[in-house]
Amino acid sequence: MLLQSAGHVFRVMLDPAMDIDTQVELEIRIGEEIETLEKEMVDGEEGTAPPESLDGTIGRLSRQDSLMQQELAKDAQRRRGLRLRLLKEARERMDGGTYGICLGCGEEIEDARLIETPEAPLCSRCAPA
Repeated sequence: MLLQSAGHVFRVMLDPAMDIDTQVELEIRIGEEIETLEKEMVDGEEGTAPPESLDGTIGRLSRQDSLMQQELAKDAQRRRGLRLRLLKEARERMDGGTYGICLGCGEEIEDARLIETPEAPLCSRCAPA
């Protein structure tokens, strides 16, 4: 089902348990979060560059700090990439009409869980603690 508002067209899942306003709100939010994460991924690439060479002019502690900062930046980039992938998969499930259905048990994912974590592929019973 398509819904049009202010020049935007939204795909609406046919989940009878979730009202249309909530569905549209989740689709908008997922799109915005994907856009934000894609920008952060580009911006975050500069923090993952290797620190100055061992022959550089910085001291040993500064070099260790640079290495630690690089590892933290890589980890943040990895987490952004994972969340971006999950959000894109959620959008694909919206397109396919299966958004809100647990990939583990096939039951509906609780609305509160989707509102809190719109990319959630599993219901609270199937999700690891």
